[in-house]
Order: sequence, then C-alpha cells, then structure tokens
Amino acid sequence: MLGLIGASGTGKTTLTHGIVRLLGAHGVTPINLDDYLRYSRAERAARGLTDADPRATDLDRMAADLAALRAGQTIEKPIYNHKTGVPQGSERVAPTGLVIAYGALTLTPPVQPDLFDLTVYFDPAPELYRRWREERDVRQRGYTLDEVRMAWPARERDIQRYIAVQRPLADVVLRFLPGEMGYDLQMWLRRRALAFDVVGALADAGQGAVVQIQSVAADDDGLPATVINATSDPALDRLSEGLRSRLPVSGQVNASETLQGTHPTLTFAQTLIATLLLQRG
Repeated sequence: MLGLIGASGTGKTTLTHGIVRLLGAHGVTPINLDDYLRYSRAERAARGLTDADPRATDLDRMAADLAALRAGQTIEKPIYNHKTGVPQGSERVAPTGLVIAYGALTLTPPVQPDLFDLTVYFDPAPELYRRWREERDVRQRGYTLDEVRMAWPARERDIQRYIAVQRPLADVVLRFLPGEMGYDLQMWLRRRALAFDVVGALADAGQGAVVQIQSVAADDDGLPATVINATSDPALDRLSEGLRSRLPVSGQVNASETLQGTHPTLTFAQTLIATLLLQRG
C-alpha cells in the first residue's frame, strides 16, 4: 500500500495517474482520501472550516477503510464531487494489487504510518504551489480566482497546522522547484526508503550521471536521508525509460515511449517511486 500526503493541488493525483499508467490499471486501486470530507463546501464555510482542517474529514471512517483495504477487504467508500463541493453517495471498492491512498490527511491519527509500505509527502516550492492551486481550483473546482485568493490565508494557516506536520513521518519527500528548463526536482529518501539502493538502480538504468545524489546526516526534518537532485534535462527521460524497462509488471507505457504531457522530472519521480515501492515489495 502506497500513501501519498500533501495539500490539495500539490500533484498527488497527477503522480497517482502516472503510476497507474506505469503499473497497469488492473493492478492498482487508487483511493482519493479527500472524498472523506464530511461537509459540503457551503457547510464548511458556515462552520469556519477549511478543507485542510481534520474536523472537516471523517478520519475514523477513513482509518477503518484503509485498514480493511490493507486486509484485502472490500469497502464502501464515500464519493465527493470536488467540482460542485458536495458529497455524492458512495461506491464499493475492492483492493486489486497495489492500493494508492492519496489525500491531505493520509497520516493523521487514527491512521497509522505502518499501515503503508511506503509514504510520500508532496512539498512543492511555495510559489509553484500557489500557482498550481489557483489554476486547478479555477479550471476544475468551480472557483473564481478572487475566491481562491480570498481563501488563501486560512488555507495556508491550516496547511501548516495540519498537513505540514505529517512530513516528518513520510519515507519520501518530493519537492518541485522552479528551474531554467521547467521544474527541478529534489527527493529526500529517509526512514524505510533509506534501504533502497538508489545508486545501483540508476546505474543499472544506464544514465545515473544525470542526477546528483548525496547522503546527509540530517535533512530539514532532522532525519538521515539520501537526497536526489535532478533538472529537466532531456537525458532524464532516457533514465526514466531505463528504469521503466526494469519494472517487473506491464502497464500502459512501454520502455520506448514517454508519459505524454509530463515534465521530465515528474516522469522521473513517478518511475523512481514505482521502482522503490516494488523493490520494497
């Protein structure tokens, strides 16, 4: 089971779709944990709650469903229409192969980090995140730009209170930064991810020199980590292809093509996380 954590609009859904394409839709069960929101958008506003506030989410039901999926059981998962901002019934979900659970409060109690085989926290540069959130909320969530900007102070406050505090619990931190050719990437591998032979995996893929790797005694959370840095160099796509060709499963992307419409650093992050997860399995 893979757990993805991050504020709304940080790229969790995009990375999930990429991993589904890599590993095959029939072998992956994606679960959007933001569907466990208790209240409609209007009700949250009336109660003075943001979508990052744990009081707005049914955490007990979410934790129970995750434990059931881990045990191989079928669940009745709520559905939330994020465009209109209202709950819309439920759906039955049976775990098939890899379960990817992604949301803002993935590691918030009563959920336990040990429930997952690997956890990834999304931490894009603040200027990137604000732009991504504004674009996503206007295009896909039915907000006006003024509404997004008016809500920003309260959202940012609750992101720091309730979401950022989960970062020290994660095995991987994924950070995108503005770069000269697109997005630069920094990944921190720590906790269970430290066991991953990243140098060997990249060398086997044939283009290890494209990225920079260093070990640090303490990252920004005070944890020993392997830090990976990459830029949107065209050679990074060749490295991703090399990693992809070594995945022991067949998805919808073969080793001779790229994930269309994605940046090289995003493709690399998707492929490396899939490689890391499968090595752990």
